[in-house]
Amino acid sequence: MKYRVVLSPRADREVAEIADWISARSAAGAAAWLTALRAALDRLEFNPLGFALAAESIYVSIEIREFSFKTRRGRTYRGVFRVIDQRVYVLHIRGPGQQQLRPEDFDE
Repeated sequence: MKYRVVLSPRADREVAEIADWISARSAAGAAAWLTALRAALDRLEFNPLGFALAAESIYVSIEIREFSFKTRRGRTYRGVFRVIDQRVYVLHIRGPGQQQLRPEDFDE
């Protein structure tokens, strides 16, 4: 079964912010980062429930899962999502060194 992956407005903004930050340093790096993100999002289409629960799940009343992906330089990024029916809603994209999400980060 194939799921539809949808980025929340907040996740979409976070993607733009991260890509802009990387692009200011390296256009090729930003393109590679977006390719790695797309590959990670593609993996969510086929088995999103196979991904681990996110640590933030204990703070909210909904089931939150996470995926990760790495850049060529080995920096790990993390996506936080939830599954509803046949859709995967990506709620946040987090960069290396960013703190754990807080309960209020899930209000939108």
